[in-house]
Amino acid sequence: MIWTGRTHGHDRRLARAFAVFFSFLAFLAGCLGEMPLALGQLEKPQEAIAQALPVGAEQITAGRVTATISFLASDELAGRETSSKEFEIAAAYVAARFRGAGLEGAGPEGSFYHETKVSQSRVPSDTVLLQDDGVPVAHYGLLSTGEQACALRGPVMDVSLESLQSPEADLKGLKGIVRGKFETQAKGSRAIAQLNRLAQRLQSAGVEALLLDCDPQALWIEQAELARSKPKLDRSDRAGIPILLIPSAVSFPGPIQLNTSAMIKDEKSMRNVIGVLRGSDETLQKQAVLYSAHLDHLGANPALRDDAIFNGADDDASGVTAVVTLADAIGSMKERPKRSVLFMTFWGEESGLLGSKQFVANPSWPLDQIVANINIEMIGRPEGGARGKIWMTGWQESDLGILMSRSAKDWGIEIFEHPKFSSMLYRSSDNWSFVERGVIAHSFSAGSLHPDYHQVDDEWDRLEIPHMTQVIQGLWLGSLPILEGTQTPSKAAR
Repeated sequence: MIWTGRTHGHDRRLARAFAVFFSFLAFLAGCLGEMPLALGQLEKPQEAIAQALPVGAEQITAGRVTATISFLASDELAGRETSSKEFEIAAAYVAARFRGAGLEGAGPEGSFYHETKVSQSRVPSDTVLLQDDGVPVAHYGLLSTGEQACALRGPVMDVSLESLQSPEADLKGLKGIVRGKFETQAKGSRAIAQLNRLAQRLQSAGVEALLLDCDPQALWIEQAELARSKPKLDRSDRAGIPILLIPSAVSFPGPIQLNTSAMIKDEKSMRNVIGVLRGSDETLQKQAVLYSAHLDHLGANPALRDDAIFNGADDDASGVTAVVTLADAIGSMKERPKRSVLFMTFWGEESGLLGSKQFVANPSWPLDQIVANINIEMIGRPEGGARGKIWMTGWQESDLGILMSRSAKDWGIEIFEHPKFSSMLYRSSDNWSFVERGVIAHSFSAGSLHPDYHQVDDEWDRLEIPHMTQVIQGLWLGSLPILEGTQTPSKAAR
């Protein structure tokens, strides 16, 4: 995260992050002799399983999983918000793990990074609001503004924003500066998205600025503080007009004057992290299976008093932990798989699948040579009765789930179609970017949308590490025949 005005504290936090990182490297070294978690031990013993685990299983242990996720979801990484310095540290850590697993960089020119230049913006803090007689009016600051500086003078029109939220609402006659109160059950970015959609419609009708009535404890005020302190990636759903937060008690007996600066813009380089283990077969190595997860989360909210960090342990440090652990396991196999294996983490999933969209728009591996994308999301908190089990989104869209479930079943692990989430969440993660380009791509999860989802309490010590470890084993063992080229998934017939 980029913290303005707190340089020395920021440096101390980065130093602590590296200290934690190197302590975990030492811990990993101590795990070399650790035995892998026995498959099936979370449920009833699977006595029928007499086979020995393949070489590579020794890399998938509860100790290694703990070491990885407790770093990725630590306070020192401050929630891994896209565009933050802590996200860059997390990306460098993933790249280091890929190197250690024996992977080659699969980005341009053999780099471990697939980079994209993006524009980001921050809300200015120099807004001036004056009564008609030139007396300044106290306010809580801008929540958003436009691409150009604004100097408005005119009367204020009071409106019922609640009645205007309906797409069928009549906006005729609205112009200039309007004022109203906006209430919603949504929170955070979802609340802002609702308000921005309304502001865009108001702008289309002729409105030039919106004054939003707020009580002193309104959550909008916290959001405005964040908008001024932290740059955000530019998106098409911005309000387009100034939205200024004002005290509800303020009255305007006559015209007002409103002066705002334009959004403060700069450019940022964003990184997907990508590595490849080349296949051993001269023909099949041109094809690849892709394991992926998103590295970003929601960052931190300094306005929160007790715990300000959204650690994102389950969402999706658990998926990233799976990806780097799978890289260790597959890289340690006695013989390399015949197909190549790609491992990738994405930026910007929480902002609209941005990193995966950028990759499929400019792929460093041919998309038509990606046999399957196994995207991993939230595997650390199982539903009741589902420990050690995995469900796949979009089950009816291909036979990937069926193939992997058959292979995993031999090792005592169940991969299944979730009656609620498999269909509902198919389009909700980075797999969807690949689906839109014709790739067989699904997300694999082993939990639910628990109460800590997108909350500050999504901490690593709330995860069930033995369950998570078994899930990672299941994803590896379930996909082995595909890696070896003895199975190839196909799309469902339509």
